[in-house]
Amino acid sequence: MSKIDFWDFSAIFYDMAMKANGRAYADMLKFIGGIVPVGATVLEAAAGTGATSIVVSDKASRILCTDISEKMLNMARKKIKKHSVKNIEIVNRSIYDLKEADSSFDIVIAGHVLHLVDEPEKAAAELRRVAKSMVILPMSFTKGLRGVAKVKINIYRLFGFAPRTELAWNEYEGFLLNLGFNGCEIVKIAGRIPMAVAVYKIQ
Repeated sequence: MSKIDFWDFSAIFYDMAMKANGRAYADMLKFIGGIVPVGATVLEAAAGTGATSIVVSDKASRILCTDISEKMLNMARKKIKKHSVKNIEIVNRSIYDLKEADSSFDIVIAGHVLHLVDEPEKAAAELRRVAKSMVILPMSFTKGLRGVAKVKINIYRLFGFAPRTELAWNEYEGFLLNLGFNGCEIVKIAGRIPMAVAVYKIQ
């Protein structure tokens, strides 16, 4: 199963899988919503079903929500319609080629993706290219899990979930440094599957 096939296949289950991480997932979304400035333009790359875009939509002036999986984006369209959100545009685009001008968005968000792609350095450079002031990088950590969390991740693997790089919490800063994200503020979020949000400010 190719990467796109896996995300198309898992689109219907994606929100359920994320919410299974309980309070950590909610805290992650709340933190991101709290740091996006009022009136900001936002691009979310690898947006999945658009949960983060919806959370920040009440503060952002405009949001471009992108992903390579059309089925993920279809789920996002349904959610956006359900929540009556008017300032989100959805397009199918690769994280390697966002097709926007340099520094064209105040905030760029890319969650749970840089450890999955085959060319993370290329993806990271593209995120920085289109960002004017900040790149926000949420992450879930699948390395060294135990108990129920380990069982769940192993089930995902059976269906094709295959991170290029497995990370634990204490490896995230080094991973980002290698991708050119220097001096990130990283906020840890405890949960069955540990999470964090890294904030990179454009100098």
